[in-house]
Amino acid sequence: MSDSFAVPPAPTSGATSLPNVRRIGFAAPLRWLGLGWRDLWRQPAASLFYGIAIAVAGAVILGVTASLPYLFAAAITGFLLVAPMLAAGLYELSRRYLAGEPAALTDSMLAWRRNPSALVGFGLLSILAGTAWQVASVVIVALFYKGPALAPQAMIIEVLVNPQHYLMFFIYMCSGGLLAAVVFALSVVSMPMLVDRRSDLLAALSTSVNAVAENPLPLAFWAALLMLLTGLGFATALLGLIVVMPWLGHASFHAYKELVE
Repeated sequence: MSDSFAVPPAPTSGATSLPNVRRIGFAAPLRWLGLGWRDLWRQPAASLFYGIAIAVAGAVILGVTASLPYLFAAAITGFLLVAPMLAAGLYELSRRYLAGEPAALTDSMLAWRRNPSALVGFGLLSILAGTAWQVASVVIVALFYKGPALAPQAMIIEVLVNPQHYLMFFIYMCSGGLLAAVVFALSVVSMPMLVDRRSDLLAALSTSVNAVAENPLPLAFWAALLMLLTGLGFATALLGLIVVMPWLGHASFHAYKELVE
């Protein structure tokens, strides 16, 4: 956490200036994981409650789409797009730990009261992003998949092993990666910021983008760690998400606190 730069205020009259964004080192995400792990075990029952809730939500989403090959893979990605919204209670727990405030599970459930309209707006944007990806996924598969009708898992294997589907796979991955990058840039700081302080949604989103623009390599590393650990959670039939998601939620709050003054 060496330097910082002042993000200029929006040019509109009467607009408030955005918070300063710090420059961080490449290895900072490893420190965030350490701090998140510590927070996870301060009150494991409270943190794991959110992990169980997220894992159950993921299981329901995958269960609903299990027989829908056009939506199954997109449901996994869509779930990841809205994950920051699901972690609001975890951000509140970490905020309270740092502030020395009471941090019971019931307290964490009141995170929305600080910025209700902005948090609802962020939730709607997350749902919109997830829905947009579902629609885009259906369109890509409908246009480019030329194989037989298969169950979702079999269809994924078919796409991966059959060269005739490589164009579809490339388009699908590029489209999903682009959307994920945009969502990451908009959310890596904004959701914890809305939980931590009074701010409007546009200011939080702008600050998040500024943080990514100022620290592209460390935050690319952070995004890779998020994907890797979340993938491990999915690889354990979602059971790993019970620990992984609260761990990453707490770590994400510490990322925000280090990135934003």
